[in-house]
Amino acid sequence: MSKNNTTIITNVALMTVFIVKDNGSYMAKCPELDLVTEMDTKEDALKAMVEMIMEYAEDYKAQEDMYIHSPNRSHHKPYVDAVMNCHDEWEIMELLEVRYAHIHL
Repeated sequence: MSKNNTTIITNVALMTVFIVKDNGSYMAKCPELDLVTEMDTKEDALKAMVEMIMEYAEDYKAQEDMYIHSPNRSHHKPYVDAVMNCHDEWEIMELLEVRYAHIHL
C-alpha cells in the first residue's frame, strides 16, 4: 500500500461570488465590489464575473485618486490590490468563494 504525499494549498477567500438561477439565466454577483452580470449558463456567468473583476481592478488602479475618495468605492482598494497582484485568471479564481444561491422575494 502506497501513501500519497500530495499537498493541496488553498488561499483564504477574499471575495464572494453568488451564482443565482433566475428564470433560465444565471446571475453572478460579487457583493464586495458591487458587481453583477447575467449570462445563459452558470459557467459563463462566473467567467464573465472574473473578467468584470479584472476590468474593474484595472479601471480602479488607473483612476485610483478618484475611487479612493469616493465614499462607496474607497473600501474596494484592498480587493483591487489583491486582484492586481494576480498573474492570471486562475489566481483571481483562488481569491473567490463561489456560492450557489436562490432569490427569495
